[in-house]
Amino acid sequence: MHFSFLHETDLILWVILFMGVGLTFFLYKILSNERWYQLLLSIRAIVLLLLIILLLNPVLNFSGEKEKELKWAIFVDNSASIKYHQTPSIHAIQSGINSLTNRLTEKNIPYDLYQFADKINKLNGPNLEGKGVTTNLGIVSEKIIQDKNDLAGAVIISDGLITEGKNPLREFQQLNFPVHTIGIGEGSELVDVAIQSIDVPTVVLKSDGVNVNVTVQSLGNISDRLSVSLYASGQLLGSKHIRLSGLGSKKEINFRFRPKDIGKQNYEVRVSSVEDEINIQNNRQQFNILVLKDRYKVALLTGSPNKNTGVLKRMLNQNPRIHLDHFVRMTETRFRPGIKSFWETPYELIIFENYPIKPLSSNFVRILGKKVLSNQAALFLISGPNQSNASLKGITSILGVTILDTIIETKSVFWDFTDEKLVDDSELPPLLQNIYMTGQSSRSDTLAITEMDWPLWIRNQHGNIRTMVWTSPGLNTLYSYEQKLPEPGAFSFIWLQSISWLLKTGGEHENFFRLNKDRFQQGEMVQISGNQPFEQSSEPKRNVMITLFHDSNEILMRDILFNIEEQRWMGEFRAPGPGEYQYSIHFELENEPIQTGSFQVLESQIELNQVFLNKKLLTSISNETDGQYLPWASRDSLLIKLNPKVRREFKANIIKFNESKILLFIIILLLCIEWIIRRRRGLT
Repeated sequence: MHFSFLHETDLILWVILFMGVGLTFFLYKILSNERWYQLLLSIRAIVLLLLIILLLNPVLNFSGEKEKELKWAIFVDNSASIKYHQTPSIHAIQSGINSLTNRLTEKNIPYDLYQFADKINKLNGPNLEGKGVTTNLGIVSEKIIQDKNDLAGAVIISDGLITEGKNPLREFQQLNFPVHTIGIGEGSELVDVAIQSIDVPTVVLKSDGVNVNVTVQSLGNISDRLSVSLYASGQLLGSKHIRLSGLGSKKEINFRFRPKDIGKQNYEVRVSSVEDEINIQNNRQQFNILVLKDRYKVALLTGSPNKNTGVLKRMLNQNPRIHLDHFVRMTETRFRPGIKSFWETPYELIIFENYPIKPLSSNFVRILGKKVLSNQAALFLISGPNQSNASLKGITSILGVTILDTIIETKSVFWDFTDEKLVDDSELPPLLQNIYMTGQSSRSDTLAITEMDWPLWIRNQHGNIRTMVWTSPGLNTLYSYEQKLPEPGAFSFIWLQSISWLLKTGGEHENFFRLNKDRFQQGEMVQISGNQPFEQSSEPKRNVMITLFHDSNEILMRDILFNIEEQRWMGEFRAPGPGEYQYSIHFELENEPIQTGSFQVLESQIELNQVFLNKKLLTSISNETDGQYLPWASRDSLLIKLNPKVRREFKANIIKFNESKILLFIIILLLCIEWIIRRRRGLT
């Protein structure tokens, strides 16, 4: 410790200081009976003394030297590739690291033990499991640089394979202590061929050709000619021969075919295996395509032409996927064209418009029921001005509704949708209702009601048969009202929703979205895409989300974005740990899914696909830091280079009194006390 003044003192200062001390002592003597006055003198003397100290600016120097013990940082690779090396085994690695740490303890060499894969964990002892998804050596270099002032050096025990993150060589060049590396495994890379992705539309029309783009990745030392085949329900659709070059290279193979059947069709891509391939499970991938009809046959039966007739024909003919047959009732038993062609032609949708006007015969109802079942046809009844509850007797069992006897209202009433506000209330003109009914079962769904709580729009589904009833003859009123609006209103919503649901072409019943595979490796990127084959449009107004579940627990949620150029939705996320997962796709802010599915995640093949020793990288790390690379078999010789190290640290602290906030606070406090005493004694 050293004490000094920044400002020189002279004789005058010491004389004044001596005289001041003498004067203070003299005043103390002559005012010995005035204790309060002596207190004031003491305070004033202390304040003056502190001011003189600040004026002289004394400096107090503290300095010292101490030794700091440095530790060795040992980083052990715990990624999945570690346990797939034939030599050494994961148990041998565990035993070898235990032996290394025990000998360091015996030599009193301090160390910190870490295990790393996609992240770093500090441990008291090695606990190798080989469950890491990826290998990130970049985070090891960051950790060493972060703690470099406390380290004597570092040891990295790894196979040197980087499957995630950056190459750490540049960071290691900044270190001034050695980083030794111990290599695990053999130098020869294992061989694997895998289907990396399948790009294909999720839903197509039967008349369209389908393009299938398959990406095959090959790892290791491969130079073979393999076949890639496409199968549909076990039947070969096409096969192509390719030559793979290995070393992580990729090859794209394209197939084109035309679907023969409608509905969900299952396909499989197969790649032949190569000699010594470590995993043949990823040589096959299945996918499915929803094949839809490009044309739907619809029958429109009109009991008596009215204002609705022209609107319905116009809307049906505007849909290029609908082929319309219109039958108009002329007499009780005669239609134009003849009703015979109606019975002989299979239809996907039958629309009764202002029909029946009178109750149908039991024979007609029986034959109609058989036709609906055999054709799996949907039935849509749109009320007309000539209909009433009485005219529907006999057909209600097919429609899935029950007619109720009530007084018929002769005036128009207001109405609304039972769900959320789908259109503005001002776009819902009052309507006349002439049919009063309810659903026969709990499966009946009332979509709109009048202000009198009567169903206006109702639908039913029994098995694959779908039926729908619109109970107001004023459908044309909605159409005419909408023509005055700048945007589509209630009529368009009702019509599109009805036709889409009855023909089963709505988004909630079609696989618009699909993952690029049904089986993934842990840590692999999962890609999801979806397309709509019927119309090209700008970006949709509503966002699409995918939610991932494992054992009924939600684990993540991601956006699926719409690519305007490719006219499809695209999204991705990284596959979690091994297991079976379910996913749900839904519109943002809606809980009802538009599609659900599942996929499987296997143990990390990202690591398994690259099981070899990257000696070049580990050697470069050691060379850049004046360390040493050693193979696993020679690891014991590293102990010669691991010795206790200390760092001498010189520490100097300087205290300047004129910068002390404590002294300033004491002066202010003493002046305040003096002021209070003087105020109480009446002194100015």
